[in-house]
Amino acid sequence: MNAPLEKIPEHLNQYITEQKPSLYTAIDHATWRYVMRVSRFFFKETAHPLYLKGLELTGIPTERIPLVAEMDLALRKFGWRAVAINGFIPPATFLEFQSLRILAIACDIRKLENLGYTPSPDIIHEAAGHAPIVADPHYRRYLEAYGAAARNAIINLSDLELYQAIFELSEIKEDPHSSSDEIELAQQKFEQAAAQEGEPSEAALLTRMAWWTNEYGLIGTLDRPAIYGAGLLSSVDESYKCLSSTVKKVPFSLEAVIHTPYDITRPQPQLFVAESFDQLTEALETFSNTMAYKVGGVAGLKLAKKAKNTVTVVLDQGVQFTGIVSDYELTDQGQESAFTLTGAKQIAYENKTHPDVSHHHFGNSIFIPFMDKVVSTADLGDLQRKLHGSGLVSKGGLRITGRFKKEVLLGGRVRVLILEKVKIFRPNQQCVYEERVRDYPLVLASSVVSVFGGAADRAEFAMRGGAKGGSQPRLVKSHKSNLTEENRALNELYASVRDFREQKRTQLDQLDVELKELHDFYPEDWLLRLEFFELYKKFAPDSLATARLKKNLIELQQQFPALNDLIERGIQVIE
Repeated sequence: MNAPLEKIPEHLNQYITEQKPSLYTAIDHATWRYVMRVSRFFFKETAHPLYLKGLELTGIPTERIPLVAEMDLALRKFGWRAVAINGFIPPATFLEFQSLRILAIACDIRKLENLGYTPSPDIIHEAAGHAPIVADPHYRRYLEAYGAAARNAIINLSDLELYQAIFELSEIKEDPHSSSDEIELAQQKFEQAAAQEGEPSEAALLTRMAWWTNEYGLIGTLDRPAIYGAGLLSSVDESYKCLSSTVKKVPFSLEAVIHTPYDITRPQPQLFVAESFDQLTEALETFSNTMAYKVGGVAGLKLAKKAKNTVTVVLDQGVQFTGIVSDYELTDQGQESAFTLTGAKQIAYENKTHPDVSHHHFGNSIFIPFMDKVVSTADLGDLQRKLHGSGLVSKGGLRITGRFKKEVLLGGRVRVLILEKVKIFRPNQQCVYEERVRDYPLVLASSVVSVFGGAADRAEFAMRGGAKGGSQPRLVKSHKSNLTEENRALNELYASVRDFREQKRTQLDQLDVELKELHDFYPEDWLLRLEFFELYKKFAPDSLATARLKKNLIELQQQFPALNDLIERGIQVIE
C-alpha cells in the first residue's frame, strides 16, 4: 500500500510496516469520521488558520480512515514523505525519520472507549494531528531543524527505560484483549520509571520542547491563541477544554518549555503560546548551539559518561568512535587527555565504517589517548620505532607502546594505526591499559570536536544489534485490528449504517430492524446512536424514532458524565 521508499536508509526500513485497510472495522471508520467531523466544526474557529486547508492538502478525508500511500503522494508536494509504521517506535528512530522529512504514520486506531484521548500513537494522532500543519512552510522549517537537532541528542539509559514503560502502557491500554489488572500493572511500571528519572539529558529536554510545541502548542497571542499541536488536534476531549480559563496560558520561551516536565497520563495544566513558528526555530537554534554535537570537548564527554548509553565521539581528525563512554581523563590544564569506550563499538569516518576496521573485534574496552599535534605529522617509520621502543607520549603524559600491524586510511587520508600487544602507562610507570589479544586502533588526534547520540554508521551498527533500545532489528508486523468476538455483531450494525450513508441502501425503513437491535442489545452505545440520529434527522426529522434517539443520547449523557461532551459535540454537528 506504500509507494516505493527510495532514499530511506536501510536501517529504518525495519520499522516500516504495511497498512492493511481490511483490518479497519466499521467501528474504526465511525470513530475516525466522528473525530474529523467534530474537528472540522470546532477547529474552523480555534485552530491554526491552515488546519482545514491542510487536511485537504495532505490527503486526509473525512468519511474514512486515510491511506498512508495517499498521504505520501500529497506530502511530496512539500518535499516530505509519509511511511506506515506499527505503533510506538523508539524516539531516536522517529526523529531520524523526521530529520529526513518523513512523517511516520502509526496505522493502529484507538479503541472507541479511548476516543477522547489515547497515549498510544495512532492514525488519528499522526494523520489528523501532525500532517495538516506540515502544509505551513514555517512549521516545516521548524520540524526539519528539530529533527536534525534531536537526531544528534544524547539519550540517557534512564530515558530509554522510561520510553519502554510508556510503550508498554500505551500498547496494553489500546489492546482490546487487555485486562484491568494488566493495565494497572503497566501504569505502575510507568510511574516507577518516571519517578526514577534523574537530571534530564539533551534528548529529554528536546522531548519536552516537542511536547509543548508540536504536541501541545498554541500560537498567536495570550488572549487569542490558536491550536497547532498534534496532541490537541487529535484529542476531541482535551482540545475542547484547552482554550478555557481553567488551563493556564504561558508565553513561550526556551527556558520555560525545557524546564517544564509533562505527564502523558493527565490533561495538561498549562500550555505555551508561541508568537510564530519562526520563534520556535530561533529557540531551537539557541538550544542546539549548547548541545554536545556542536560543543564537543570535555563538556561532551561529561554528558556522554552520564548517559551510560551509546554515543559517538568525533575527533579532530574526523575519526568517529562509537560506544559507551565509561570514563574520561583530563590534563592538568583541564583539557581532554583520554576516554574509555565499552559496550558495542564502531570506528567510522563521515558516518561510514571502513572494511579494514569495521570488523575488528576490539577488546571489552578501548582506552583512547589524545596526542600532541606534532605527533600526528610524524612519518610512519618514526611512529613504528617509537611504539616498539620507548613509546608514543600523549599530551596528557600517557605513554603508549605496541606492535604495529597495519595502517588504515579513512577517507583516503586519516590515519588509524592497528596495533597489537598494546600497553598504556602513566608518567609514574603505572600500566592503566593493556590489550594482549585483540587489535587496538590508535588515532593520532588531539581533541574532541563533537559528541552525538547513537552510532555513526547506524545501518552497520543496527545490523550487528549494537544499540540499546533504539536501533536493534525487530520483526515488522502489520498493525492490529480492533475486531473481537465481543464486538463482531455490533460492528455489523455499524457497517449497515455505513452502507446506508454511502447509498448502498436507500430506504430508511431498511434500517428499522438494525435500530431495534441497537435499542434491544446495545443500550450504552453512544456513537452508533449518533450515526442513526444523523440519518433519521436528515430523512425523517419529525419521526418518533428521531425523537427517541435524541432522548436516548441525553440519557446516556446523564448516565455517563464522561460521555457528556462527546455526545454534545456530536449533536451540535448534526443539528
